[in-house]
Amino acid sequence: MRETSDSELFNLIKESNYPAFNELYHRYWKYIYGIAYRKIADKDDAADLTQNVFMEFYDKREKLVINIPVKNFLRTAILYKLANYFRTRGFQEKHYQNFQHFLAQVQQSDTSFDTLATKETEIAFEEMLELVYQTIEEMPDKMKEIFLMSRSEKYSINEIADQLSLAPQTVKNQLGKAFTRIRTAAEDNGLPVAQVMILVWLTHS
Repeated sequence: MRETSDSELFNLIKESNYPAFNELYHRYWKYIYGIAYRKIADKDDAADLTQNVFMEFYDKREKLVINIPVKNFLRTAILYKLANYFRTRGFQEKHYQNFQHFLAQVQQSDTSFDTLATKETEIAFEEMLELVYQTIEEMPDKMKEIFLMSRSEKYSINEIADQLSLAPQTVKNQLGKAFTRIRTAAEDNGLPVAQVMILVWLTHS
């Protein structure tokens, strides 16, 4: 099965082929677990969320329709689990401090996590996730580069400025404009801004 593509494995899984599911699990469980662990820093909870993703994937196999790469589908599933995890269990102090710092970056004053309860369906979550990715993709090249360096690679503003030969204030301005674009996109699409910003934190930090 090692030479079988993900899409072929998925088709086999829909026919209840457990060896195909086992192969898919071994391909991606570390990747999915890594996403969960980086966000919650709890090995047991990260493992539980990872297991839940794969168990639900198999349980729903016959009705699943996937129009994106299976790896991306699994990534979306764990992000959805994480969003609900933080809503239902609350942020531990270290996560709360990290998120407070993030909110300060985007000048977001609403630190209530109850906004996660306003839209709970997977469809709504995926729509917001798609909005985040699309808005980032449509940013001017330099703005996108600065934003992704800040969020994905965790550079400081001064480090970004040094790497790109820019003034720190220029970097700050570009980040501010990037977050404004995301907030505006959320408002224009009738989505709760605070919840979309939580997704940005989940997906790009």
